[in-house]
Amino acid sequence: MPCPACGHPLPAGSVYCMSCGIRLDDPDAQPLHIVDRTTGLFNDRFIRPVLEDELARAHRYSRPLGVILIEPTNVRTLEPDHAEEILRTMATAIAGTMRDVDTPGVLQRNPPQLLGLLPDTDMAGSAHAANRLLEACNGSLAPIGVECAVGLVCVRPTQRFRAGAVIESASRSLQTGRPEFMGR
Repeated sequence: MPCPACGHPLPAGSVYCMSCGIRLDDPDAQPLHIVDRTTGLFNDRFIRPVLEDELARAHRYSRPLGVILIEPTNVRTLEPDHAEEILRTMATAIAGTMRDVDTPGVLQRNPPQLLGLLPDTDMAGSAHAANRLLEACNGSLAPIGVECAVGLVCVRPTQRFRAGAVIESASRSLQTGRPEFMGR
């Protein structure tokens, strides 16, 4: 019998899945995974709390935080297999481009959206990182005819912001093509 959450084969009589940790008889159980299996990046259930923590840290220590949202521009709805391929390609490009202290994650799977958290990074550094990520993603996706766009937010530590507001600001930036500042 496979696990209903992750599909991992289970021995007879199992109470918990050895792969994702859910209790098999609990219909509301959620897998304990923090890493997206397709991309190897943090999943959306983990990246949002990490963003909250980074925002709190930036505010507490009066340090800037760069947030980059990246998604394909010329696709809105994709077949699941095609979305997975694009997501995997984008993740590989981003993981190879970001610094060790940065945190990449999957925000949404279809259409693919990836989020990059850049601690201690001002607008100039965030713009430089966004350009590198955009170049890497577009270069990787060119063979399949897909291009990406980035939304860029620089959070200044003058006041406390919530993750949802920062993601919304990054989404606006992606649509307008202009970076946004929070906490002027």
